[in-house]
Amino acid sequence: MAAPQTQPQDLHVLIIGSGITGLVLAQALNQAGIRYSIFEKEVAMNYRSNEWTMAIHWSLDRLEKLLPEDRFANMLEVSCNPAVPIDAGGNYPIIHGETGNLLAGVPYAKGLRVPRSKMRALCAKGIDVQYGKNLIDVAFNESGQGVVAFFEDGTVVSGSILVGADGPRSTVRNFAMGSTEAAAVSRFPIFHTNMTVTYDDADKARYVRERFPTSYLALSDRSFHAFQSISSMPDGVDHPESWIFHMAMAWFSDTEIPACYQERVKLIRQKAEGLGEPARSAFTWIPDDTQVHKADISYWATQPWDNRQGRITLVGDAAHPMPPYRGQGLNHCICDVSNLLAGVQEVMRGQSTLRDVVAAYETELVPRGREEVKCSVENGYMLHDWEKVRESPVFRNGFKPMDGHDKVASVEVAVPVGQVAAN
Repeated sequence: MAAPQTQPQDLHVLIIGSGITGLVLAQALNQAGIRYSIFEKEVAMNYRSNEWTMAIHWSLDRLEKLLPEDRFANMLEVSCNPAVPIDAGGNYPIIHGETGNLLAGVPYAKGLRVPRSKMRALCAKGIDVQYGKNLIDVAFNESGQGVVAFFEDGTVVSGSILVGADGPRSTVRNFAMGSTEAAAVSRFPIFHTNMTVTYDDADKARYVRERFPTSYLALSDRSFHAFQSISSMPDGVDHPESWIFHMAMAWFSDTEIPACYQERVKLIRQKAEGLGEPARSAFTWIPDDTQVHKADISYWATQPWDNRQGRITLVGDAAHPMPPYRGQGLNHCICDVSNLLAGVQEVMRGQSTLRDVVAAYETELVPRGREEVKCSVENGYMLHDWEKVRESPVFRNGFKPMDGHDKVASVEVAVPVGQVAAN
């Protein structure tokens, strides 16, 4: 017997997780007049969160349709480099760490880089996030219609569909897969450091971004990478001493990694001594009190889950956690939200059922997510192996998603050094 259909007027989407993906979904649902509730286990936004920056490129057109007009109009204000228009395009610079010479540029038609905290704050405007809600159980009505979420503080909420937007170690994924083991991530075996740096020196700040105003990736022939991006300018472009940079350095290591910040700073400076400019100065100048965080890089190759007749599904990093070495994570998250919203709107118009639209959504998402996770893992290994750098997917495919998975992508592969115009 077929399950009863959810009436459009009764549709209620429960979102677990208020990272950027969950907030973009909430904004899109709100704009479409679809009832939703969003829950976050942390007690406040950006609580115990590190800062980093992210690139938005091939999914930018989708994001514009998901966010309210006034939110998207403010995207440039949260950009790492507000001086570069969103539609300027350009070539993302990949440089040789030891010489500082350009290896290649990865072209993009339009896009921008954003700091996580500012992007999250922008997407949270007007959204009533219920904080301190740690999901501990999910139940499905025997009627085949409806889902119930149980939280650690005793809160119980009923809805039509539960959407897991709760990141790489998703609790919702545990329920969807039926076990913690099936939903478990694999560790990417790399020591990856993230840090935010303020030089407190106008001349130093200007110097480290003179050639590459937004960001660059330096690949060392000693098989490690160094990344720097401007993150924000709290006192404006005329006060470089206050500029904040997002920086990262990563390498494969079989030796014990220093546990304290001071020892990590020392180790990073030692590696940076052999680099060319601007990476050498950028990393040897980091202040003594820099908090060098160890990022836990992990992945889960997307596979089908039991969506319980369209009553539970995943978006974003919950659906396809991947290493960050090809700049794809947030773009695929936005793509997920766009596709899921289109399906939910069909339900609201009475054109389909949750069961059918969620099945169609996952039929597209699973192979796209799985291929991108595998590609990002492959790329992560190759970028940290000097002998294989030029074979890596970022050199072969650039920033575009893997072939056939998103028709709005229009960028090409990395271009030769002679054609690169740094941005």
